[in-house]
This record gives sequence, C-alpha cells and structure tokens, in this order.
Amino acid sequence: MAKNKQTTTNIPPVSNEPKYSRSEIIGAAASFGVMPELMAGAMKLAGKNHLTRSEIEKAIRQFKKREA
Repeated sequence: MAKNKQTTTNIPPVSNEPKYSRSEIIGAAASFGVMPELMAGAMKLAGKNHLTRSEIEKAIRQFKKREA
C-alpha cells in the first residue's frame, strides 16, 4: 500500500497592517513620540523603505538601545 504524503509549504503569515513609506514615517515622527532625526536614524538602521507600524516601533526601540 502506498501512503499519501502531504506536503507542506512554509508560507510566511500575511500581515494586514499597512506599510508606510520612509517619507510618511519621518513626517509622522511626532505620532511615535520621537524627533524626525531619531526616526530617520531608526529607518536607516531598519534598512527598509516601507515598514508597518509594529516594524517602526521595533526599529525605534532598537535605535534607542544601540551603543553610540
């Protein structure tokens, strides 16, 4: 008897969060409680041009924790 093998693919979960451009994020720095300069640094550290709100918040935390 042949056994049926089920193949599974590793599909990353799809996020329903909207992504924002670099200029939108830096322009809205005050809504995250930071200065535009800090936001620009966090964006550079993240290395992406479009991020979700949760990715932005994570990038800000990482930027604040980094060693100068």
